Amino acid sequence: MRAMLRLSFLICACLMVNSISASGQHRMVSIGDRRLSIDCDGRRASPTTVVLMAGGGRTRTDWAKVQTSVSSFARVCSYDRAGLGDSDKASDEQSVEEIVDDLHALLEKAGEKPPFLLVAHSMAGFHARRFSTKYLSETAGLVFVDSSHEEQALRLHELDPQGPPPDEAISRFGFYVKPGQRLEWRTRLPLIVIRHGKPFPRTARDGSDSQTNRMTEEQWAAWDRIWRGFQEDLAKRSTQGQLRLAEQSGHMIPLDQPEVIVQAIRDLSRTQ
Repeated sequence: MRAMLRLSFLICACLMVNSISASGQHRMVSIGDRRLSIDCDGRRASPTTVVLMAGGGRTRTDWAKVQTSVSSFARVCSYDRAGLGDSDKASDEQSVEEIVDDLHALLEKAGEKPPFLLVAHSMAGFHARRFSTKYLSETAGLVFVDSSHEEQALRLHELDPQGPPPDEAISRFGFYVKPGQRLEWRTRLPLIVIRHGKPFPRTARDGSDSQTNRMTEEQWAAWDRIWRGFQEDLAKRSTQGQLRLAEQSGHMIPLDQPEVIVQAIRDLSRTQ
């Protein structure tokens, strides 16, 4: 329970909750003892298949606006991780490694062909980075949509010592928890990083509107700056990295400004 509270705090520090209807051709695909939900649409007009990866605790429905637009020029799929949306539950809380292997098996069983252009929102950035490392030959490029950063939990606790401290339980989700640990991931893959333009909503540590148990305005302003730094850092991790701004968007860029994501996908698709 404590681990989930810590995870909720990290998500609430950057996530507003909304959803819309999904699109595409829905399938339930068996990957052994479980089935995962996947929606695919569009024809493969370029060599790549676009894979839309939802953020922490989120489902494929977040991508409906993006998927509808991308399907006009590329093959595109969105899916639900185990235990989310229509997908069957896993036997236990999954690690990043297990989530990545699930996605690889799902795409293979669904008959979707590599190379894949991975479009990852928020915490799914962990999964995309691991996928691109483990399955490099099957990865064509990356779009990080306000991606979480592996050092996020450590930096947030430094800023707000009264908040939940990082521990080994949340490390399974992809966060670094060892003091001084730094991200070493690098890539030569084409990469576009999109960051949000509006300040984070000033919620309490549990994500509520409570006027207690919350960071100060100075801390929130510092967190906005730290987050911008995370996005700049991720863009520099690729020899072909770009940083773009969704100026009118909060963290939920797939809902607020989907056209910015669609343009990034279009631009990377043209390079293949």
